[in-house]
Amino acid sequence: MKAVQFHEVGGPEVLTYGDVDQPTPGPGEVLVRVTASAYNAADNGMRAGFLPIPVVLPHVPGYDVSGTVASLGDDVTDLAVGDAVIGFLPMERDGGAAEYVVAPADALVAAPTSIPLADAAALPSVA
Repeated sequence: MKAVQFHEVGGPEVLTYGDVDQPTPGPGEVLVRVTASAYNAADNGMRAGFLPIPVVLPHVPGYDVSGTVASLGDDVTDLAVGDAVIGFLPMERDGGAAEYVVAPADALVAAPTSIPLADAAALPSVA
């Protein structure tokens, strides 16, 4: 799958786009096919190296995300494959600037039906 990553902290020039392995959901997790990911101030601070949230490099940014549930890990009962969702992902884990992202099921909620799913990616941080 394709993803945006940074392998070192710095300015926007450290962001790269390329192939990475598609993640697999574990217990209590969901694989989301990403529709959109919003890049917020926290993403910028982590990439630049001045927001002290520990991440493993290379790292995929994008904590505000929207998409559809592609598969479920064990013990996930509140979501189903095909559900449209939005969420604010744990910042210490890879984010949604990729074709797919694994998210804790409890970090996701049903996407609003009154706005396009791509636009809904902007909601988690501000809502």
